[in-house]
Amino acid sequence: MREHPALPALYLLALGTPALAVSDAPTWVTVMGWVGAISFGLLILRLVLVGFTGYERLVGLRIIRRAGFDLLGSALGSGTEPHASADADPDFERPPVWRRGPFWLALFWITAALGLVTLLAFNHVVDRDDAAMLELFKPLRVGLVFYVAVASFAGLLVLIGQRFSVFGTTSIIGVVLGVAALLVVQSVATGFQHEFERRVLGVYAHINVTRAFGISEYRRFEGWLRTLPGVEGASPFVYYAMALAPYTGGPASAGAPGNAGVAGSDVKLASVLVKGIEPSTADQVIDLPPHLVRGSGRVIPLTDLRSSYELMPVPDRADGDLPQVIAATPDPRGPGWYDTAITQWNAREHGEDPFRIGRSHIDDDVWEDPPDETSEIPAQDRIDTSSLPTMFIGVGLARELDLGEGDIVRLVDPGATFDHSEEPKFVYYLVAGVFQAGFQEYDSRLVYVDIKELQRFKYRGKDIVSGVDLRLSDQDRAAEVGAAIREALNGPQIAEYSVLEWQKLNENLFSSIRTQKNIITVILSLVIFVASFNVLSALWTMVIRRTPEVAIIMSMGATGPQVARIFQVTGMTIGLAGSLAGVVFGLVMCWLVQLYGYTLDPEVYFIEQLPVEISLVQIAWILGLGLVICFIATIPPSLRAARLRPVEGLRYE
Repeated sequence: MREHPALPALYLLALGTPALAVSDAPTWVTVMGWVGAISFGLLILRLVLVGFTGYERLVGLRIIRRAGFDLLGSALGSGTEPHASADADPDFERPPVWRRGPFWLALFWITAALGLVTLLAFNHVVDRDDAAMLELFKPLRVGLVFYVAVASFAGLLVLIGQRFSVFGTTSIIGVVLGVAALLVVQSVATGFQHEFERRVLGVYAHINVTRAFGISEYRRFEGWLRTLPGVEGASPFVYYAMALAPYTGGPASAGAPGNAGVAGSDVKLASVLVKGIEPSTADQVIDLPPHLVRGSGRVIPLTDLRSSYELMPVPDRADGDLPQVIAATPDPRGPGWYDTAITQWNAREHGEDPFRIGRSHIDDDVWEDPPDETSEIPAQDRIDTSSLPTMFIGVGLARELDLGEGDIVRLVDPGATFDHSEEPKFVYYLVAGVFQAGFQEYDSRLVYVDIKELQRFKYRGKDIVSGVDLRLSDQDRAAEVGAAIREALNGPQIAEYSVLEWQKLNENLFSSIRTQKNIITVILSLVIFVASFNVLSALWTMVIRRTPEVAIIMSMGATGPQVARIFQVTGMTIGLAGSLAGVVFGLVMCWLVQLYGYTLDPEVYFIEQLPVEISLVQIAWILGLGLVICFIATIPPSLRAARLRPVEGLRYE
């Protein structure tokens, strides 16, 4: 019986299956991986249909399995098969219960389950943010985690030892440890990657469209962007780097909120990135409302960002200067809106606005140096907290400056002009809420205000924005939608508008995480590869020890390929049992990491807790990788057995 000539090609192609584990790989690598996976699947199907339906399956399983084997009983010295001995000798005395494998199996797994239940109950009763309670019960929690891990592994060891020979058990345990280690590390790496993505996307939109000199016709931009396929929300924004300091001038009025410092004390100053948002539409593109709940402990509507500042209307540029898609989009404010708006604006007095350029009441020949001490500014004489504009600050910034809700802060524009011809501008704000994005960089540096407040700083009171944020129904389509926007807005020679997708926002960070994940995958795959040598050596030993049996089978008419399939069944049984047990043990370890909640230093890792994320796709490819490596390990001993001549095997029998 000759094998089909396509089988060697399938064996060769199946070696490319591990290429699927490489993320962001070139197209040819991905294609090679899928071709390998399909080839491997065809080989497994053939093994099931041909090998597992004949005597090869029975003989292959008999080689590795020992009926009635009791790993713990053998280790403790019983060394017998209890059921067979009891049937042969009525006076046979069974070993005590505590020396039987099922007893220890039940003991290990029941106590491990109780440990898991205890950890679940602790997490349900104790608040994860209560650092004092967590520190108090830390020894108990660490002990439970270690015991559950050890008891789970011991239970698997007893279960495997009851059903497989010593050679099979040692080979399976090697595969179990390799698969479990790879699953745990992959789950943590995937958790890091996705947690970074979630936190970045909670603060920044999926796509933002900006222009270097600002966008005055942003309402038309927003209207057109909302019509694009896949776009769920749009909102204008303004970014500006400024300085923030607590108000230290004493109480502004009777009953004003405290905790704002003492007059004459040292002023703490923080460099912040201020983002002006539109309260009515910002929740369509960023996750600020849940961040406020996490940071302030209560629901704070975005409409609490208030501003009474009146912007100067700015006309749209001529249609010939706009992209064609924007020129074709009608203004939602209607035709002739500018004439009406500028007439109303001119009807009111704006001469005293210190943010206007060219104010008539300013004497250009008079220069007054600012006071040396900021506490000398008599701001408290004119501050009315009921009319102050408001802002949201991060928990890190609030902790650094000792601020809370209701406190007054000063937002300073350090350089009003590049030539320092104007004195620094500052405005007092009331802290209306504290947010927690969960990303140290954002929680300690980002500040939200009403968009009109930042327009008066950056654009000197004109109704101009930096850009428009977009949120998509599918974040993975950001590159596709961004390319379409870029093509529609920019000409072939001049890129007037910048389109930034979320992947490029922290490209270096995401790239380093992916690179580390790939390197860890390759390194830990070597653990399974080393375990496969244990499988190979065990099978090779079995082939040598069972040379007479192989010779007898071949003398009875078995062909070389049929004999090879016997040992392939044995090796794949080791691989399948080890991979499945490794997945189970790895899932238990991942669950323990989640229940324990291992804390991290946010200044180093940017997040506070070790994230773990498990996916079925991840489990599938790790399981497949273990099976592929074990299958490759069966080839040399199978070929050795297939090439055996019956006369050589029976020569000394």
